[in-house]
Amino acid sequence: MAEEAQSLPVAGRLAGGAVIVAAIGAAIFPLYWMLLTSLRHQSVTMVWPPRLLPDIQQLGLSSYVEVIFTTPMPKWFLNSVAIASLSTLATVFIAACAGYALSRSRNVGGRTMGYAILVSKMLPATLLVVPFYVMFHRMGLLNTLYAPVLGNMSFAVPFATWMMKSFFDGIPYELEQAALTDGSSHWQAFYQIVLPLTLPGLAAVTFYTFIVSWNDYIFARTFLAGGEMTTMAVGATQFLSETEMAWNKVMATAVMASLPVAVVFLALERHFVSGMTQGHH
Repeated sequence: MAEEAQSLPVAGRLAGGAVIVAAIGAAIFPLYWMLLTSLRHQSVTMVWPPRLLPDIQQLGLSSYVEVIFTTPMPKWFLNSVAIASLSTLATVFIAACAGYALSRSRNVGGRTMGYAILVSKMLPATLLVVPFYVMFHRMGLLNTLYAPVLGNMSFAVPFATWMMKSFFDGIPYELEQAALTDGSSHWQAFYQIVLPLTLPGLAAVTFYTFIVSWNDYIFARTFLAGGEMTTMAVGATQFLSETEMAWNKVMATAVMASLPVAVVFLALERHFVSGMTQGHH
């Protein structure tokens, strides 16, 4: 009986370990398949059933070379970086200011504005495309990078604002009162005292907005003309057509498009960790 009692916790740990390994495998497999497909020749990618294990002799960088040097991919990359960077910087600034205002507002007007921002988040991007297209056409912004930037901001700012509001709600107002008593202005109290305490929130908003803007398809596809004037998310679809199904080129573009997201996450990771540590304290 004692041996059976001891074996139960061991069996439970083994079962838990198997579940964790299966979950990790399910999370890693799409990345593995994306990288493997990008290194294969196009003819191998169309074989059925698909080969899960790689044949070293059939792997190469030809798809990367072809995508980089025979397509406008470098221009797509620069367009994506510019759109994502501008969208992120503008959204973080607006969300920080608006979130602080909503957090410190105690009147009906402030709450009403907060609910209006929340309702705007509920609108799908497909509903905003047509009025945005008409407005940008009249303003002469079509086929410029500013059009998808404004579209991405309309989608990211409401959620980012409420996210920042939740961080500002956790900061005691007495800290600002102490700074104001010491002679600081409201802007100095916000910039020097309150804002540094919300670095984990700013990091989360930055990462969220960058991913939304970097992966945007509908705004870039609608507001940009195509060709060189498009983004990586839209440009990758040109390899899939009625006459060509070049999945190796699509995956090569996807691998290269994943690198900036990984770089941004690694740059912001320490702020995420510090935020979790502060939460435990």
